[in-house]
Amino acid sequence: MNDTDNEMQSCAKTLRTAVNNETEVTINRRLVFGEITKFDFCANFGDILNRGKWRWACVHADTLQECFDLALAQIMAQGNERNREVLALRESAAKLGLKLVEVMP
Repeated sequence: MNDTDNEMQSCAKTLRTAVNNETEVTINRRLVFGEITKFDFCANFGDILNRGKWRWACVHADTLQECFDLALAQIMAQGNERNREVLALRESAAKLGLKLVEVMP
């Protein structure tokens, strides 16, 4: 394996940890043909049908670090959104005198 492969693997493992191992994460390097032919990096995670805990997201950037940063930002945003939804459910349940025991995806 070359250094880029090892870095991509490490990046994917870190992103997988960020999603609590609840969804697949892929990192790949693409050759993009256009006005200028160039390589870039692409990260995907989540359920493509948006039925799981993590909605589908795809980010791409010129460098692996930029791609990682964008993917991590997407993961954090989805995690924060889910936390807000759970908090809203708990508040609604409390108003009805109920206690939220489990949140289904």
